[in-house]
Amino acid sequence: MKKLFIFLLALCLTVAGLTVPASAEFNSSLEVDANIAYLISLDKDNTIIYDKNSEARYAPAALVKIVTGIVVIENCADLDAVVTAEYDSINAVVGTGSSTLGINTGEELSVRDLLLCSLVYNAADATNILVHYVCDTTEEFVGKMNDLAERLGCVNTHFTDPIGFDNDDQYTTAREIAALYYYCIGNSAFNEIVSTDYFEIPPTNKSGYTRYLKTTNGLMNSNIGDYYYKYVKSGKSGVAGKDGCNSVSVASKDGYNYLCVIMDSRYADYDDDKVDENMAFVSAKKLYDWTFENIKLRIVASPSTYVTEIPVKLSNEYDYVSLVPAEEISALVPSGVNAESLLIEPLPGQMPEFVKAPIKKGDIIGRAAVKYAGETVAEVDLAAAFDVRGSLLKGIGDLLLRVLKSTAFRIIFVIALALAVFFGLMMFRNGRFDRKKGTVRPAGGRAARPQQNARKQRPVRKKRTGGSPGARKR
Repeated sequence: MKKLFIFLLALCLTVAGLTVPASAEFNSSLEVDANIAYLISLDKDNTIIYDKNSEARYAPAALVKIVTGIVVIENCADLDAVVTAEYDSINAVVGTGSSTLGINTGEELSVRDLLLCSLVYNAADATNILVHYVCDTTEEFVGKMNDLAERLGCVNTHFTDPIGFDNDDQYTTAREIAALYYYCIGNSAFNEIVSTDYFEIPPTNKSGYTRYLKTTNGLMNSNIGDYYYKYVKSGKSGVAGKDGCNSVSVASKDGYNYLCVIMDSRYADYDDDKVDENMAFVSAKKLYDWTFENIKLRIVASPSTYVTEIPVKLSNEYDYVSLVPAEEISALVPSGVNAESLLIEPLPGQMPEFVKAPIKKGDIIGRAAVKYAGETVAEVDLAAAFDVRGSLLKGIGDLLLRVLKSTAFRIIFVIALALAVFFGLMMFRNGRFDRKKGTVRPAGGRAARPQQNARKQRPVRKKRTGGSPGARKR
């Protein structure tokens, strides 16, 4: 987590328009009445605007119901399906100190109406009815809640019940509540419900009158001037123990959208009106006002801006090529910041020592950080600013050199050498060289040599013809 710009916050007190950059940590120069506070942008990759102990574990209280609600929605095919309230589900929350709607045993309500009662009006009986509509047991439902938290990477979150009772084993952090709520509002049905500030439950089979219900999220309740903030579009609140005020909300103004989590706040008479106020709502308003006034989206990098240059090899035209941002980059920065206030620095380890021609304009070469007052507010790819043609002769020489140095060439060379030695040995194994005559003797026999002193062939004697045997010629 990056450190808060102490210099900028101090300057903010004296110079209008200069405040913290887009990524910051808590600093007492901008105090809120809460031990935990976290505000992020929903427009620029969840950029952190303000952070005070966002990773500290704390009891979620009724903020648990946002996870309960999304689990119900994801496990119900029809939100208009009618649910019959069971006695056990209603009786389980009696005497717990939780707020309820007063639903009667056997009363029939739609899943959607029960979700409104749970998420907007904070009714524990409506919540428990939904839990046992989705699962046979509370333990099974809580397992689904923990599975979701684990799937979203919330390693510091653990649930023990779906309503938000105080329990040492039930905890979360502001950072992970923000992640969970961000996931939940991505579901259109969930977002529509938590964006509701007022709704009506018409008469049912067990109730002969209409219930008119207002949100318990003070930031959306226009009847409470100390809390109401017209730019807040959705949210949920809760109280841990007797004095541990929590809230999560989303606010939008002039095209900017932020998500704020306040936890471990308190009730206090901050305006001396003899009434204790929920400081989670007051703190959220303060953070939103400050952020909307001071943080703006500005272009912090442009392809027309020279950043650096890098050596070029294999070219007869240029020894260096200039690098510029590959695209236009915007970031959340203090009001009044301009290009002169920003510095674009190549990132160590992400820049080569040199590049080889040919190079085309726009080729990505490296990466740089956009910095304001020493802190990174964005990162951008660096690209070649112009074409660089390569030298054919240098290119061929470089290719040959790379081939000779390549591992593949060395392997082929070793294999070829080994084969040559192998076949040479085979020749000497299958035949012996006759040193005296200079000929090779066949395997298993002697070399053929010409016969010497061969005997002369005797003439063949002809047989006598005619006469009797034994007769002599006289």
